[in-house]
Formats: sequence, structure tokens, C-alpha cells
Amino acid sequence: MASEVEITEEERKKLHENFGKFVDEIEKSWARPQTEPKPPLIVYCMNIYEERMAQVKKCVRRVRAYVDRCVIVVDDTVTDKSKKWLRTWGCEVHYRKWDNHFSKQRNAYLDHVNEGEWVLVSDPDELFSLSFLEDARKILYEADKQGINNLGINAHDITTQLNGSVTNTVSDWFKQLIFKFEEGVRYVGVVHETLLPGLHGWRSANLDKRYYYEHIKSMVEIKERGARNVFCGGGGNNVKDKNPMYVELRQWVDKYNLKDWSEVRQLVRFHPHYTDCWKELRDIIVKHRNDSGWDWENESRDFFLWAKALHPQEFASWESMPQPPSKGSPPEVMAYVEEQYLKILGRNADDIGKKHYTDAILRGEITREDLPKILTNSEEHKQKHGL
Repeated sequence: MASEVEITEEERKKLHENFGKFVDEIEKSWARPQTEPKPPLIVYCMNIYEERMAQVKKCVRRVRAYVDRCVIVVDDTVTDKSKKWLRTWGCEVHYRKWDNHFSKQRNAYLDHVNEGEWVLVSDPDELFSLSFLEDARKILYEADKQGINNLGINAHDITTQLNGSVTNTVSDWFKQLIFKFEEGVRYVGVVHETLLPGLHGWRSANLDKRYYYEHIKSMVEIKERGARNVFCGGGGNNVKDKNPMYVELRQWVDKYNLKDWSEVRQLVRFHPHYTDCWKELRDIIVKHRNDSGWDWENESRDFFLWAKALHPQEFASWESMPQPPSKGSPPEVMAYVEEQYLKILGRNADDIGKKHYTDAILRGEITREDLPKILTNSEEHKQKHGL
């Protein structure tokens, strides 16, 4: 079973240190007369590294005319030339050293967002459509009038497969890329980050499907990210030592004094075949090539698929032939719960909900057939569909 989202002491302190101030602000807001909302201020935020600069430039060129500010967080790989280009386009450039912690990297841009500003976030491979950007101020103005502070936007997946073919898919997935900032809004989790609301909580809605973002990706990159998630946090929702592959990778890293994911990524991409360091990593990768079931086991298998895509001759002797979990087993039920959340609510299942419904089905408290009805009748579904 995937563990709950991990919150560091630093994150916990940040969430609670201004609690009294939040309460005072709520009490004051009750006494204020209702007024027409002000025109929204929009901030575009992104974390980047040098390898993605071509995609970064495309994103910045697309959004810059439609937002008030661009806040970009860079790591050590980003060159002075790239920083100069960003500043030429009116971006605020801030540095944070990469340390394998995705939430801290994202919170580095939230540190430069002001109370009440609307935030658009994307990764370099996520490109907002012009249809959304052209209507963004009107959309956010209406959201303010309705008290909505969190918007999901539909994903259009443009995927380069391992064989080089390209598929275009309009998904049922809505991603949390648009939200109004207030004190307490923070990301938590090492990988598979969760965006926590401030004290006022999220009041969410999904945008009409005519507004979307393009998720431009390749299967090689997808498998690399699965490998990265296992290396950084054990995969899944940061299960760490629950994943045997994570334990083996930590022992291997310590033995060869490797610093972080960027070093491991370079080793896999451009490895010298003859080194003991590479051979031991290859043995770990091959050992877990058939892992299947829990979400973190599927990501363990991604490590092998990624390495084989890069070095097909070296891995020609091995295939990945996982056996799917049997129907009714804990990992299969959890996968079913996740599937229903995506299908009905248009989002990944939160840890509490996923665990609750998985346990309820396994204990016989509800049937599998009950879950779609429960989610369809939820307040979240009614709100998103105006019911």
C-alpha cells in the first residue's frame, strides 16, 4: 500500500507558523462588504534545467504576453546564456541547487509569488493552448467572482512512442496547473508532489475542454521519469524502503559515492560498459525488469525499459514480461480505484481516498461496482459538472 505524502519538518513549520494570522484574516473577511473582484494578476512559474531550454523557450514565448510576471527557478546546469535569454524576455530568474527534492524546487518559485496572485505552472513539456491564454484573464476574473481558487485544465497528450511514431490523444485528465496563491499553499512530497491549499482550502473546478495544455513527451522520457522517481523516492508516493529496488540503489550509490540523480542519469545514458559501477547497476535494473502490481513496482520496471531503449544491443538478452496482478488482489484493487478517480473525477486519487476505498473493497464493505456511483455522487463531481 502506498504511504501517505511525506512532509518535512521545514514544510510542517511553514504550514503552521502563520495559523493565527490566517484565522484573523478570515474573521476580518466576514465583516467586509462584498465587492466586485479586481482584475486578476497572473504569474507564470517553472523549474528548468539546461537540457530542456528549447522547450522552455517555446513555453515562455507562448505565455509571456498574457501574464504579468514570469518566475523561473534554475539549477546549476542552466548556462549564463540561457539566463540572459530569460531575462531578455522579462523573466525573474532565481537559483536553487537541485537536491532530488521536487517539492522544494517548486516551492522555490512559490516563495516569489504574492498573496492573491493567480499562478500558472507548467513543466517545460507542458504548453498552454492559445485558446486558454487569450481568455485567461476573463476566466480568472469569473473564478474570483464565484469564489473558485483552483482550476483543472484538460491534457492533450502528444507522445513519441519507442518505435518513433507519434500519437495525439485528448485525455480525460485535468491537471492542477492554475491556482490562486495564499499563505499556506505549498507542495509536499519528494516526487509525485501534492499541492496543499492554504487555510481557506481549495474550491475547485475544471475548465471547459476547449481550454487545454499540450503534454509533449516521448516514451523514452516517460520511462526515464519512472526510473528517476524510483531513485529519488522509491516510486509510487515516495514509498522508499518498501521498494526493494530503492534499497538496492541506495546501497549502490553509497558504494560508488554518487551524488544525485543527474549523475545516475548521465551514467545510464553514456556509461562505460566495462566499469564495475555500471555492471552492478545493470544487474539491479535487470533483476527488477518484471516488477508489476503496485504503482512503485511499475516504475521499477520503467528503469529497465528506459535503459533498454537507450542501449538495445546491450540489453538484447532480456525482455520485460511482467505478470499482471490477479483480480481482487490489493495492488489490482488499488489500480482500479486510481482508474475510477481518473475516469470520473479527472484527477489522480489522493492518498487518503485511494487507501480508504481500496481497503473498503478488500474488506467487502463496498463492491467494485459501488465505487463509480460513490464518486459520481460526490460533491467534487457535482461541483465540477455544475450539478
